[in-house]
Amino acid sequence: MGTLRDEMSRVLNEWEKQDQQIETTSQEKTMENHETKDVSATQKLINIITANPGITSKALYKLVEEKHQDIPLGNVSSTLTQLTGRYVLAREASGEIVHGKTIYAYTVIPEADRKPMREEAERKLREAQARAEKARAVKAAKKAAREQLDKMLEEAKIENQPRAGLRELLPQTTATIPTVFPAPTTTIHNTKPTWSAKETLDGLCVLRARELYDELKKIFGGN
Repeated sequence: MGTLRDEMSRVLNEWEKQDQQIETTSQEKTMENHETKDVSATQKLINIITANPGITSKALYKLVEEKHQDIPLGNVSSTLTQLTGRYVLAREASGEIVHGKTIYAYTVIPEADRKPMREEAERKLREAQARAEKARAVKAAKKAAREQLDKMLEEAKIENQPRAGLRELLPQTTATIPTVFPAPTTTIHNTKPTWSAKETLDGLCVLRARELYDELKKIFGGN
C-alpha cells in the first residue's frame, strides 16, 4: 500500500477524469441538440418525404400540421421549391387541382443521382443562354439591316424627286397675249364678158380675117 500522498494523488486524478467525462458528455449533448435544431425545418421534411414517397404537398401540409408542429407551415412551400431546385426532391403533377393550382407529388432523389442531374441542368442552362445570346445578336443584325434599308430607300426617294428647272426658278409673270383676228375674206365674182362677132372681126386685119374665114368654112362647110 502506498503512502498517503500517493493515495491522494490517485483520488484527484480519478476525480479529474470524471469531470472531463461529464464535460465531454455535456458538449456532445449540446452539439446534438444544436444540430437537431438546425436541420429540423429541412431535414425533417426530407425524412417525411423519404418515408412517404410520392406524397402530395396537400398531404404534406396536413402531416406537418398534425405531427410536426415544430416545422413552420409558412416555410414548407419555399423549402420544397429550394429542395426541388437543388435536385434533392423530384416533383410531378399529381393530377389534382385546388383553387386553380396544380398539386404536385414529391419524391426524394438518391444522392448518387443528384450530381449528374445538376450537371445536366447546368449544361442545358448554358445551351439556353447561348441560344438566347445568338437570338439577340440575330435580332440586332436584322434591326440594323432594316434601318439601313429604310435609310437607303429614303435617300433614293429624295434623289428621284423632280428637280426645279429654269422655268420654276424664274419669277412667274402674267403676260398678255395679243388676239389674232383672221384676215377678211375677199369674194371674187366670176362675170362673163359680153362677146361680139363684129367687134372681133373689126379687130382683125384682112389677112387674119381671111384665115379665120377659111377655118370656119372647114368647120361648118360650104363652097
